[in-house]
Amino acid sequence: MTITYILIFVLLFHIILFKKMIFRWNTFGIFFIATMIFSVVGVMAYPFMIDYVMITFNTFKLELITSQEIIKTQLLVVGGLLTVLYSYTIGIWALYGRVECIDHFRMEAPIKNNLSKTNFYFILLLIFLFLSVYLFIKRDILITGIVDGLIGRQPTALLISRIGITSNYLYVVITYNLLPFLTIVALYVSMKRKTLVSRILFIGLFIVSFSLILLLFQKRPLIIFLLSLLLSAFIFRKYIHIKEKRILTRKEKKKLRRRYALIGLALFSILILLYYSGTTYQFKSVFSGVTKLTEVVLTRIFGRLALPAFCYVHYFPNVEGHYGITNIGTLSKVFRYQTFLDSKEVFLHFTRTDEKQGSLAINSILDFYGAFGYYGLIIGNMILGFFLCGLDAFLNRLEKNNINLIFIIFCFVFAYYLSQASMARSLLGYGFFFFAITWMFLQKGFKVKLRP
Repeated sequence: MTITYILIFVLLFHIILFKKMIFRWNTFGIFFIATMIFSVVGVMAYPFMIDYVMITFNTFKLELITSQEIIKTQLLVVGGLLTVLYSYTIGIWALYGRVECIDHFRMEAPIKNNLSKTNFYFILLLIFLFLSVYLFIKRDILITGIVDGLIGRQPTALLISRIGITSNYLYVVITYNLLPFLTIVALYVSMKRKTLVSRILFIGLFIVSFSLILLLFQKRPLIIFLLSLLLSAFIFRKYIHIKEKRILTRKEKKKLRRRYALIGLALFSILILLYYSGTTYQFKSVFSGVTKLTEVVLTRIFGRLALPAFCYVHYFPNVEGHYGITNIGTLSKVFRYQTFLDSKEVFLHFTRTDEKQGSLAINSILDFYGAFGYYGLIIGNMILGFFLCGLDAFLNRLEKNNINLIFIIFCFVFAYYLSQASMARSLLGYGFFFFAITWMFLQKGFKVKLRP
């Protein structure tokens, strides 16, 4: 426990020391905060809550994890995160000659326009043609997922529908990446032009995007889509027409805090409803139901990535050797080797049930360890830190126009996914590559404008 207390102190010390760099609108700040919330908090709290965790997650053989592996996991997670922090800081210092606290939403002029409307409507037309055909073909799977899964609360039906509907890679790319991007473009157009047609286009795109992401039967993409939409609305409202700054009154500040609280409550309520539809819990009263589902949501937020961290440290290299790049599906197709499903293998090792379709997820920090061991943890997270540094420096050079700002918001989405998955999966599977292509395609004349 002494080592745990020391690591907590070290983390708090660094958060205070680098707070001006972390708590800014930049990709590193998003990555750091998301990693802290979804991984580090759970990993550091585990020794204090072992009995509760054993009962709550009794379908996993967590007794296999030793006290030495708990400490080892904490050291790896904290060490990896601080490696990213210092690599990012060194990179920023090398580029700017000082430790620059980048804030991509620090703007003094109104948002400029560089959106190609022709390309925007063209890509929308292609997407809707594809979706119409694909959803018609998959209509039976969708109906099963909605009726038996969401309404009937059958987790198995949800899983079968998810596998069936996501069997087409292009559909997944469109739903996860392209539609959310285009919906936010439509949001900007509606807020800028304020015409009936532009508002109908945005509402229609929002309904389609929301529905299709919901029909993926996954909670995380839906919440991220809604958060990115709210952030975009806030930025557009503030900077489409910059108003003269004034000091808010106490009443206005209270109203603003109440609005943020309502937004947070609404998102949390959506999570509760999604977990309710995906479980078979039977509740005697509304109060007991809300209490239990709140507990489920909180344990998933802080435990979904924390517990697999211990499992990975136990499994690699004691049960199987480090997997290198064999878990990257794209490379396995190119070089024709069998993909190693690390998340599934670890799940099968720890599960007590006969369920064969589950998996365990880890963040990019620990994936470097699982892939290459201690050297991978250090070198991989150094590369990650320098990569985020280069990305922030590049985004900081972009002109503050509509399409560039939307791309910046989706770079934040990418940074979030780095806290949820490996770097390779975040670049390809979770969309950074497709965000970048969409961003380029929607530029006027395919020309990216930089700041003077």
